[in-house]
Amino acid sequence: MQQADSLEFFAGDAVRRLNIIPKGRPSLLGAEAGVAYPAYMARANGREAMRAGVISAPEGSTLTLKVSASQHLQSAEDAQGHPLRVEGSNVIIPNILLEKEPREIELDWMDSDGLAASRPVKIQLEPIEDKQPSIYLRGGENDRYVLEDTSIELEVEAADDFGLREMGVEWQGEKSFYDGNEDENGASAPKPAGADKPAPGLRGEKVLADGQPTQTGLKGTFLFQARALKLSPQRVVIRGFTQDYKPGGKRVYSEPMIIFVLSKSEHAQMIRNELERITSDLEGMIRRMDAMADEAKRLKGMENGKLKDAESQERLHALADEEQANRRELGDLLNRSESLFKEASRNSQIDPAGMKEFMKGISMLKPIPDGSMKMAQKLFRDSASESRSEQESRKDLDDGENSHSEATQALKDTMNQLSKSAQDMEASTFVARLRQAASKEDSIAHALAGQINTIAGMTMEELDPSTRREMETIATLQNASTQDIGWILEDLSYYKSRTGERIYSDLYNQMNAFSLREKLDLVHGNILNAITARSIDESRLYASTLRHWAKLIDDYKKSRRGGGGEEAAGEAASPPFPTPSLNSC
Repeated sequence: MQQADSLEFFAGDAVRRLNIIPKGRPSLLGAEAGVAYPAYMARANGREAMRAGVISAPEGSTLTLKVSASQHLQSAEDAQGHPLRVEGSNVIIPNILLEKEPREIELDWMDSDGLAASRPVKIQLEPIEDKQPSIYLRGGENDRYVLEDTSIELEVEAADDFGLREMGVEWQGEKSFYDGNEDENGASAPKPAGADKPAPGLRGEKVLADGQPTQTGLKGTFLFQARALKLSPQRVVIRGFTQDYKPGGKRVYSEPMIIFVLSKSEHAQMIRNELERITSDLEGMIRRMDAMADEAKRLKGMENGKLKDAESQERLHALADEEQANRRELGDLLNRSESLFKEASRNSQIDPAGMKEFMKGISMLKPIPDGSMKMAQKLFRDSASESRSEQESRKDLDDGENSHSEATQALKDTMNQLSKSAQDMEASTFVARLRQAASKEDSIAHALAGQINTIAGMTMEELDPSTRREMETIATLQNASTQDIGWILEDLSYYKSRTGERIYSDLYNQMNAFSLREKLDLVHGNILNAITARSIDESRLYASTLRHWAKLIDDYKKSRRGGGGEEAAGEAASPPFPTPSLNSC
């Protein structure tokens, strides 16, 4: 029965009626929990409703469970038969500690009419783990190689399921020795106290935002500038960090971002290398353009009637498609060139003459994609049109070849212009690299001078372990300086062969005759043997020699710009070199 009804009894003329009211057993209507969150969360008490038979709350919470029945209750008890508190149609179960594992609450009840539930009532309690927060570091995707005085804006974002305590960034440099205090001419600026002492790369951090127990997200920006952070040119690892309020929880770090901080000479070398790659890409395009011109000539030489057949039409369409692809690629090269010029303009050490030539090359490149190349593409496409007569197609093809040849010649002129710019930049790079090498030798001499009183008269084995370690660090830096000289010599060898200028051939020959690499290897050995005074004198002498060589190139370049001519340049190329004269120490 689903509805109320009556039952009648008949016995003769006697009638009795019995009202029948169908009633269901008490069933579960719903449940919710008052939640006292763990103290570390510093949250006000809350409420969590049951969903699909489950109540979820953070691990460590204390719950007061209220289970609602479909009718007024008389009594209730748990699975062990212990009575539970009843309030009307609700059963109240206080002080339930939610630990790591899920638990099930089971109870029976009886309504005011004495009806029990058809089966025990079960409520599932699910603890929610306070998971580690997440942290992301973004930005600087195109600025991973930067000058020490260039700023990069990095974005940091943290999130947590309950609340964040803080968010920030930390940075760690590699083992760094040189303090980066170098003036425009490569000379060492006055050094602060302790700057000559080898030390591990600087580590630092900055908190960008403080959170709250209920704040589940934080965002911020960090302006990275190596010089402001007292980081010399080196490889720097940057990570975002965050932390939640969970007891014993540790900082969580983002994926590391690596930024290469470059000195002005290293940055100039990077610019020159990229400019050479752009020039090389232009050269490859020119070769393809020449091959397209050959194809256009072959099509022009076809017999009458052949130009309109299917194969020829397909070849004409292919020419138009290839011209279109070249235009897109040239547009990308133009964007790369303009971005590179913008980057190069940040470096005051790059020769202004080279920058001027670079800008001229970009100006020559700009009109080509939407000028003669676009016209060639259109004419090649028109010549393949079915609506054109053969005579019209031949004229279109001829005009298209002319426009294509015009674009090719413009590209060749541009490539020569950019090659000239790269050559001027390379010459200025040698000046900067020689001066930087001199600065490093000066720094090594300063560092050794700071140790001389400590180690005078002692062998390496007799030194205190910390002093010995510092001497070994200085020796390692001397070895790196020697390798730099080797690279300069190798690059100078290629450069003199390409340019044929006497100044670079003479300089290369004199550097080889001076045997600087071998002399610096001896300095390295002397440092490892604690022969300090001699090493100091040698480092200072070789620093002076390196600056002298840099001045030769610089004077030559100035004389060439000033109209001194090759004779003046040749005279500037071969002044006498200082000859080392050292006493044994």
